[in-house]
Parts: sequence; C-alpha cells; structure tokens
Amino acid sequence: MSLKLKSTEQRVGCFLIKLEGRLDTTTHQQLSSMLDMIFGVPVRAITLDFAGLDYMSSMGLRVLMQLMKRLAAQNGSLLMIHAKDSIKAVLEMANVLPSMSLFASVEEADAYLDTLQKNA
Repeated sequence: MSLKLKSTEQRVGCFLIKLEGRLDTTTHQQLSSMLDMIFGVPVRAITLDFAGLDYMSSMGLRVLMQLMKRLAAQNGSLLMIHAKDSIKAVLEMANVLPSMSLFASVEEADAYLDTLQKNA
C-alpha cells in the first residue's frame, strides 16, 4: 500500500497534513520531502491528521521525531488528530511524543493552539 499526503496552510505558518495509507520504510521519504518543502517558510505549527493512516513503522516514528526537533528549533508545535487506536498504541508504546499533542479533532487542536498563542 502507498501513502497519500495532502498539505494545506490553515493560517500563516500553520499547516495541516492529511496522511492516508501506510507510513513505513517504503513511504516515509514522501513525508520527509513534503516537510522539507514546508520548512521553506517559518513554521509555527504542524497538525498531522491520521484519520486515513492505517499503519506506522519505526521509520514513521523516526520522521515524527525529526519533525519534533525541527519544530522545537523554531518554537513550533506538533499536533496530531484523528489517530486510530492502532496508531495511538504505536505512539504511546514508543513514548516519544507528548500526550498533550494528541487531539480528537481539528477544533480541539485549534483551541490548544489558540491558548498557546494567547499565553505567549
């Protein structure tokens, strides 16, 4: 199976990336390449929509960890929404991502971002 990606800039510097399929050894480079293009501009936040993501391997986790480092260097935020239970289990088992970045919906993630910006 392949990986389909769609990126939209929701607000200036805030991107939503929808993933569909598998994020694994054969597809992780697609996401890495898209992130390289996005980081051509200042990035404040990236929201990953996992609603269509069926599988994530260790290479997918590696891409997420690299993304976290890039965002931290710019004081940016990583948010994840609509993760299926199997994807949540992988994220929790790896214990590499803060639980506060997993949200049930876009609205919940946006409310979190709004709070961060108001307190900054």
